[in-house]
Amino acid sequence: MLGPIGIDMFLAGVPNIAEGLGSTPNRVIASISTVMLGNAVGQLVLGPASDRFGRKPIILLTLFLFAGAALASGLSPSIEYLIFWRFIQGLAISGGRILAAAVARDLFDREQLGKMMADILFVTSLAAIMFPIIGGQIAQYLPWQWLFWTMTLSGTLVFLLFKFFYQETIEQRNPKALWPNYLLTNWLATVQNPVFVRYVLCSSFSMAGFGAFLGTSPTVLRGAFGVSAVTYGFLYSIIAGFFLVATFIGGRFLLAIGQQRIIAIGVLIMLVGGIVLTALAIIDIRHPLAVIMPSAFFVLGLGLVFPQTNSLALQPFPQSAGTAASLMGFITNLFMAGVIIVLAAMTHTTALNLAIAILLSGFLSCVTYFFIIRPAEKKR
Repeated sequence: MLGPIGIDMFLAGVPNIAEGLGSTPNRVIASISTVMLGNAVGQLVLGPASDRFGRKPIILLTLFLFAGAALASGLSPSIEYLIFWRFIQGLAISGGRILAAAVARDLFDREQLGKMMADILFVTSLAAIMFPIIGGQIAQYLPWQWLFWTMTLSGTLVFLLFKFFYQETIEQRNPKALWPNYLLTNWLATVQNPVFVRYVLCSSFSMAGFGAFLGTSPTVLRGAFGVSAVTYGFLYSIIAGFFLVATFIGGRFLLAIGQQRIIAIGVLIMLVGGIVLTALAIIDIRHPLAVIMPSAFFVLGLGLVFPQTNSLALQPFPQSAGTAASLMGFITNLFMAGVIIVLAAMTHTTALNLAIAILLSGFLSCVTYFFIIRPAEKKR
């Protein structure tokens, strides 16, 4: 849940934070890109560290960093301090997904791993429904600092839960996992694996569209369309609800129809969502649901694609799942950060820039699957 708590809950308060720090919404949005960059860097380190020291100590470290950086973010006197501490928080947030994936790989493989990844995202989706609503209420009725102090309380609670109730899942630690030469060799071997490259490319293109929504929707909906913080929180929960439905469908029907068909259906749904959103933006329908509903349809496809591409990318690495998962997360977050940085440099008086980014995401995901992944799978 670290991602929804650390990112999704924050979005409704972007204008409040900008006003409180004497900055602009675009600069506050730019801090999301530093979260993604921290997320990317953290995954390069935390995955191998969990292979070396075990999952539990690294999970506890990430939760400590998350809570501490959130507390410092709430005490920030300027936007520059906030950006720095959000980068540190991004390092910690990376541990949420990467360590969950590594633990799942410790315990399961192939279809069972895909089902578990979908179940993990199901839990993430529940958080993504709750915390934007909570963030909207906080932004509407409390000082902006409470967005971060709520993160601090959440991180502390989860730290205690893992400290006393989680048991180690890795069977054998790898003492070489953090050696520079070993890391470099593993990274090179991972990126040279064609299965890994194909599925990570599809996953990264898919997540780039979601990054566009994260980085642009507060400016478009709260700024250009004038929705309140509370309304934004509820609108974002619609997005999370569609993702929840997708992970539920993926988890329940995976064994019946197979991973490849689920990915194919997902990328086509993403493309349709992008086309509809772009059409509505071109004719300039200035209603929040004209952005939310096509974006939610896109996210429905993303929820089908993302867990399956992740599980298939990790499949060739039973002995180095942490390292492979960390590299996968690094690449995905670089894509997301790049999109957010580009969009943060633009003025958003309509939803057109957001729509084009999501359309490109769906299109490139389709191209990757139907012209790269599918032909290769048929030859296997």
